[in-house]
Amino acid sequence: MATRLSRLVTLGAAGLLVLAGAAPAAAQDKTSIEMIGAGYTDDMQPYYDDLAARFMEANPDIEVAVQVVSWNDIYDVLNTRVAAGDPPDIMNLNYFANFAADGLLYTAEEIVTPEVLEGIIQAFRDNSKYDGIEYAVPDLASDRLFFYNADVLEAAGVEPPTTWSEMLAVCEAIKEKVPGVIPYGIPLGPEEAQAEFIIWAGGNGGTVFDGENWLINSAENLETLEFLQSLVDAGCTQPSIGTTNRTDGIFPLFAEGVVAMANGSIFFPGELENTYESDVNWGTTAVPANDGKDSITLGVQDYFFAFKKDGNQEAVQKFLSFLFEPDNYAGFLDAAGGFLPATISAGEAMSSDPALAPFIEVLPTAIFYPSDQAEWAAVQGAIQQTLGSAFAGTDKQQVLDEIQAVATGE
Repeated sequence: MATRLSRLVTLGAAGLLVLAGAAPAAAQDKTSIEMIGAGYTDDMQPYYDDLAARFMEANPDIEVAVQVVSWNDIYDVLNTRVAAGDPPDIMNLNYFANFAADGLLYTAEEIVTPEVLEGIIQAFRDNSKYDGIEYAVPDLASDRLFFYNADVLEAAGVEPPTTWSEMLAVCEAIKEKVPGVIPYGIPLGPEEAQAEFIIWAGGNGGTVFDGENWLINSAENLETLEFLQSLVDAGCTQPSIGTTNRTDGIFPLFAEGVVAMANGSIFFPGELENTYESDVNWGTTAVPANDGKDSITLGVQDYFFAFKKDGNQEAVQKFLSFLFEPDNYAGFLDAAGGFLPATISAGEAMSSDPALAPFIEVLPTAIFYPSDQAEWAAVQGAIQQTLGSAFAGTDKQQVLDEIQAVATGE
C-alpha cells in the first residue's frame, strides 16, 4: 500500500495587532510540530486532519501537521528520518525503546499532562518503560484469535482445531472435501512476520525473550518453523508463505472465502464487514497449540512517543493531551477500527461490548513484544525481512541463528 501523503492543516497568517497610538506589534511566533501516525484504517488521515484543525483553532500559536503512513512503510519511513537526523516531533508505532536508549525521547510525563497519564491502564503503562522509566504513552492495544470459515469447516465435517495435530487433520479434511479452498493462510512476509512467528512459537512454549535472555534460536522455535513447514509440505497453505502479508494477502483471501483459517486481531471483524464487505460466516477460537502445550495470544500495544527538539516540548504535550480528551480519544479509537482502549474510562465503557468479549477473555494468556528492550526494533526488522527465507530453501536453524545474532550483537 502506498504511503499516504500528509495534508498540512494550517491557519492563515496571523494578522498584525495594531494598537491606537502605538507601533504595530510583531506577528506572533508559531511553533510547528509534525506527527507521523500509523495507518490503522483509511479513516486515520481524516481523523487527524479534523483533530489538528480544531486544535490549531484553539491554539493559534501552534501549527500541527500529521502524516499517516501505512504499516507496510512506516518502519522504513521512521528509521530513514531518524538516521538523517530529522525525526518527527511525535511518532505512533509499536516500539520505542531503541530511541529511548539513544537518549532521543522525552519521558511520558513530559509529553502528556499528569491527568492523562493517570488515566492510562496501569498494565499498559508498565509495558511502556525503558530501563524503568516511562518514555511512551499507550494509544491502544489488541490481541489475536484464530478465525475460521464456519461454512467451510462444516462442509469438511470438522470442528475448529485446538492442537497442532488437529490442525493438520482439519487442513487435510478441507483439502479433500472443499477443493479450491486454502485451509490455512500464513503471512510470513515483511509486513508482520514477527507476529505470526511469535503466536505459533508461544503455543509451543517458545519465546523470543524471556525477560533476561534472547531465545530466538531455541529448540522450541525451530520446532515451530518445522511445524509450519509441515503445513506447507501438506499443501495446506498458500504458495510462497514467506512473501505473503496479512493486509494485501491473507485477509482479502479470507474475506473472499478462499482461505478457511487465519490469525486475526481485534480489528479484523470490522475489516471484514466494512473494508472487504465480506459475507463469510466466520467464527473465532483460541490459537491452536502444540499437543500438551498451552494456547497463547499475542498482545500488541502501540504507543505515542516524542523526540526531543528545541522548543517543541510544550506544543507536543498540548497536542497529545488534546488527543486524549475523552471525545477526541473516542474518535481516535473509532477511526483506528475497534482496538482495546488504553484508558481506564474507555475500557470500562467498552467492557460490555459483545464484539470485544472473546478478545478480552484471552487477554490473560497474552504475551507481548519485548518492546522495552532497545534491541527489539532491530530484531523485529530482522524477523520481518529474513524469516520468510526459512521457507524458501534457507536452513531454518541458520535463519534463527542470524536473527539471534542481531539481538545479542554476537
